[in-house]
Amino acid sequence: MRAFTVHKILHLHIQTDRQTDRHTHDKVITMSLLEQSSGETKMGSSGLEQVEHHPYLQVGVELSSDMKWSKHISQITTKANQMLGLLKRNIYHASSRTKSIAYKALIRPRLEYCSATWDPHHKSEIQKLESLQNRAARFTVGDYSRDSSITKILKELEWDSLQNRRMISRLTTIYKETHGIIPNNISAFQQSSVLRHPQTRQTGNYKYNSITVNKDCYRYSLYPRSLPEWNHLDFDIRNAPSVESFKSKLGAIDMEWLSTKAHYGA
Repeated sequence: MRAFTVHKILHLHIQTDRQTDRHTHDKVITMSLLEQSSGETKMGSSGLEQVEHHPYLQVGVELSSDMKWSKHISQITTKANQMLGLLKRNIYHASSRTKSIAYKALIRPRLEYCSATWDPHHKSEIQKLESLQNRAARFTVGDYSRDSSITKILKELEWDSLQNRRMISRLTTIYKETHGIIPNNISAFQQSSVLRHPQTRQTGNYKYNSITVNKDCYRYSLYPRSLPEWNHLDFDIRNAPSVESFKSKLGAIDMEWLSTKAHYGA
């Protein structure tokens, strides 16, 4: 993938040999007609500057030409670290409740904005995000002892892991699309362009066909990654009457077990 900028607008030119991948990218990203002559890429009469990465302001994420999210994750953790430092300087002596509210209002949203899109699968990136929440948790309770258990601290604060929260966010997006709360783009990614079962509240099982992929950058994107997990949810969860009810039912599930069963069949 090559990224170009013109007048602060980002345009992506994606080359692929797979028809399914091309179809998917056409749906995810609005493609621009690019022309090449004498080694220069143009859109109309405007020359385009090739870049390795660029912020996509409409979504609030950093897109990279290698289609990885490491740059974006590095940026959001840096900003979240800066905010945590600000809180330590200004509300160090505040109550744990006040610190917790500040974290949830000023730091965690920075680590989760649009996370259904960029949810990482590399352990190093997952840990980079979790370690920041762990530091925030120790600050919140005022416990920096090496002998104290961060797992116990998080449990006392009732803070779920960021990894679980991102998975819930992805599945909630699938729920909203399936039940017509937001526009449904899923059928466009189905090989048959239809659901396995009729999509009605009375008779539908709300299951989807799996998406066959070859590249990790696509395999771990929203739909190929989330649809197998969605299909492994019990029917009463997929058919929950509201978003709040759906999230509540998900909260009772071991998300790590669900992910393992959906992707590895264990």
